[in-house]
Amino acid sequence: MSQHKKHPLPVLLYDSECVLCNRFKQALEHVSGAEILTMVSIHEDEIYNEFPFLSKEECHENLHIIDENGNIHIAGDAITYLTHKFPVVKNFAWLAETGMGKRAVDFFYQMANKYRQYSSKECEGCKKSRLR
Repeated sequence: MSQHKKHPLPVLLYDSECVLCNRFKQALEHVSGAEILTMVSIHEDEIYNEFPFLSKEECHENLHIIDENGNIHIAGDAITYLTHKFPVVKNFAWLAETGMGKRAVDFFYQMANKYRQYSSKECEGCKKSRLR
C-alpha cells in the first residue's frame, strides 16, 4: 500500500454531510477488511492539495476511490473496485464483471446517486454544504 503525507491509499472520498453517504461509510466500516480504506470527507480541503488531480466538483457529484496504485475509480467503477477488496463479497465479484452485472451495478449506483442529489436539494444542511 502506497503512503501519502496524511492519507494512505486506498482512499474513499465520501460526503460527510450527506445522510446516505454517511450510512454507506458506516456500513463499510463494519465489513471485514474495511481497515484497508482511508475514508476522507470531500469537505476536507487538504485532500485536494494532497491529490491535486481530484476535482472538488466531481467529488461532490460521484463516489471516488483512489486505489493503492493511485488509479481513480468513480461511481459504479468504485463500487466494483470495492467488491474485489472485501472478502465478504469477493466470492460474488464475478457477477459485477459480466456485462449484465456491470449494467446492474451502474444502474443501482445511478439510482442511489440520484436519490442523494435529490435529498441534498431538499435538505437545508446539504444545501448549505454545497454552497461552500
